[in-house]
Amino acid sequence: GFFCGPILTMASSWQEQVPGGVLSLGMLTLTLGVSALIQLEGMSLYDAIHLSVITGTTIGYGNITPSSDNGRLFLAVYAILVCNVVGGFLDVAKTYLEAFCHESATVSKKKTTT
Repeated sequence: GFFCGPILTMASSWQEQVPGGVLSLGMLTLTLGVSALIQLEGMSLYDAIHLSVITGTTIGYGNITPSSDNGRLFLAVYAILVCNVVGGFLDVAKTYLEAFCHESATVSKKKTTT
């Protein structure tokens, strides 16, 4: 279908197109979230960082929430953005683990054949 072809290909290839990679995009996204929450909600730096990270990892403790409509709207849009960025971090980890497991399997096969 439409989503299984070009949409998934585009969604999975955005990491290579970002200058500085996923790390710079993660820092930019965190800075955006923290800055907006401080401005819109008047949160402390600690609370804004906490809410931005908790939203991005989809943990959602619920102990800190936006109180204004503008804050809620921003956080809803921010959640969509930041979840994709966290997915980018997880993709990097997945690639590393796949390479590690493949290397381990190759070493194990060589030991059993000799």
